[in-house]
Amino acid sequence: MKFILSAGISNDYKKYINDKIRISNQVALLMASVGLFYGIFSIIFYPSLTVYPVFCILFSFGAIVLNYLGLHHISRFVLSTLVILLAYVYHGFLVQPGEDYITSMYMIEFSLTVIPWVLIDIREKILLPISLFACYILIFSQNWANSALSMELDSTMFREGWLNLASYVFGVLILIFCLLFMQKKNVASEVENDKLLADIHDKNAEMESQQETLQQNLEEIKAARLIEEKQNWASNGMAEISEILRQESGEQIYTKLLRAIVKYIDANQGGMYLVKNDHEENTLLELVACFAYDREKFVTKQIEIGQGLIGQCYLEKEMIMLKEVPEAYITITSGLGDAPPTFVAIVPLIHDEQVMGVMEVALFHDLEKYQLDFLAKLGESIASFISVNSLNIQTKTLLEQSQLQMEQLRAQEEEMRQNMEELQATQEEMQRKEQEYIQRIEELENQEVVSEK
Repeated sequence: MKFILSAGISNDYKKYINDKIRISNQVALLMASVGLFYGIFSIIFYPSLTVYPVFCILFSFGAIVLNYLGLHHISRFVLSTLVILLAYVYHGFLVQPGEDYITSMYMIEFSLTVIPWVLIDIREKILLPISLFACYILIFSQNWANSALSMELDSTMFREGWLNLASYVFGVLILIFCLLFMQKKNVASEVENDKLLADIHDKNAEMESQQETLQQNLEEIKAARLIEEKQNWASNGMAEISEILRQESGEQIYTKLLRAIVKYIDANQGGMYLVKNDHEENTLLELVACFAYDREKFVTKQIEIGQGLIGQCYLEKEMIMLKEVPEAYITITSGLGDAPPTFVAIVPLIHDEQVMGVMEVALFHDLEKYQLDFLAKLGESIASFISVNSLNIQTKTLLEQSQLQMEQLRAQEEEMRQNMEELQATQEEMQRKEQEYIQRIEELENQEVVSEK
């Protein structure tokens, strides 16, 4: 039975077509039952009309076969007109020449015109009008059929008595059955719509949940990207400063280094102080580089340990951030005139727990934590460079002093060599003169001996 009811249904069809095919299979079985009823009725009362109910049964099952073969349009057209055609033929044979049409049979035929509405969807704009047109042609040509179809039959049972009433009841049942079909379809559609709405609601809830998850993921990606951008900013800054530290050396590097730092963090001015130990008891912080400072005032600036924020930073070995900057602290020269900074960061330059110097930057805006962390890490690199650079400077100074001493020693050695040569020449001259004196004395002594003889 399930195979018969689902005959012809295909995933290639739209849903409403599959619904109509399923209903047509149900109607085909019902019409076969109607044909069987008419057949039994005909055998009992009108044996000569038995062949027509048999054709109705055959065409009903033939409609199911057409559905199975994919010819559902033809199948539903046949089913839409089959039973009304059977009633049409019955009515034509029952009415004898000169008699009026049978009202109960007419009612049955009119009731059967509802079947196309059950089997065919309103969106099928060709099949539905054709089926309705065929049904109404049969109804309005009934008088012609009554005249053309002639067979001596007694129609009294359809005009009077229980069969007349049964025909009216049968017509009403046909209407009720068709309406039930349509109502069932409406209920099924409502249930399906409710289910669809519930699915949509669930999908919306799922989509909202997915949207929230997506939004959260986007926020996480955005936060991760922001962290990555900050890390890249710090890494690029360290790479830029490290490149300067690799390429430059000596005291002149600090000005170039400070200029690069001030520009990279978008500061307006800065200064770099290095520890100077003139004596063991006299440690000072000396300004070795400045950028956008009043050079005449600050270029030779020296700060004692503990003096001001610079000296305090040296003692505490921690970064000092000044967000409420006094007007007299620093003056920044801009295109709008002189204005005090709104943020000052003072960074200790520490290497192996020893403060090598202090760096100060002043800005018109606050620095974020990652920028302050960058300055702190940068301070360690600069301090390490200062330590190495100071050692290199000391080594270079010692080397220069050593070379100078060696040159002096060479000069002294050359002078001594020349003195030795002059002394040797003098000694040789004295020896020569001494030899001459000895020879002269010997000659004089010889002359005296000769004279005495």
